[in-house]
Amino acid sequence: MVIIIKIENRTVELLLLDKQKLIDSFKFAEEYQLSEKLLPSIDRMLKKNKLKPEDISKMTVESDLGENFTTYRIAKAVANTWNWSRKIR
Repeated sequence: MVIIIKIENRTVELLLLDKQKLIDSFKFAEEYQLSEKLLPSIDRMLKKNKLKPEDISKMTVESDLGENFTTYRIAKAVANTWNWSRKIR
């Protein structure tokens, strides 16, 4: 399974995919609170779908923002850390 963090038009959407099939999604407004909302939202999505963190093989970020925006950097840091932690297990 894969989680995509999609940032578009000041909205953050989490997409849970299994082999390109959408399993679940969660959307919230990006109001300069991504650092407070992102990880709890991922956790809620996993619990709702009865998944464990180890069930997610990869996390990616898609964004219409440039790399110099803090929102993008927070999402990218979370995705990179998630993917890195999967490699060391």
